[in-house]
Amino acid sequence: MNLFSNIGALELLVILILALLVVGPERLPQLARDLAKLLRSVRRAYENLSRDLGPELMSIQQTTEELRSSVESIKTIPQEMVTSIVKAADLDETVTDLQGMAEDINRTQRTVTTAAKIITHPVEATADAVRRSLVSPQPQKPEGVSEGPATETPDDAGSDP
Repeated sequence: MNLFSNIGALELLVILILALLVVGPERLPQLARDLAKLLRSVRRAYENLSRDLGPELMSIQQTTEELRSSVESIKTIPQEMVTSIVKAADLDETVTDLQGMAEDINRTQRTVTTAAKIITHPVEATADAVRRSLVSPQPQKPEGVSEGPATETPDDAGSDP
């Protein structure tokens, strides 16, 4: 894992100069040691997590592949036939459980992928997080709400029907 694979010499020099100005020459070596320790501990934690969860993730991935192949084979059966089979076998709850499990697997996979990205490219991950935090979300209007408040015109206010 090369931490500085996407950082050029000029960018590294700018970062070092900024760190020297912000932290100062007395505390810069200690800060570098602390950062190296932190990166080692994060890498070690990721390796331990990968080692501990590796077999479980592989079994989940294998189960997911089996489910996908089953779904692909079911897609060839007409939908009405599937509906009648599900109703006849009372599989509604099982189908719901399998869909929930598939969603959980996908969430876990996204979490592990995100963790791997953060560990392998911490500078890029930090920059992405800062970009996301700086983008202000667009306020959404509730459905059925008009653009502005309805107001009476002076002509309508005083007229009788």
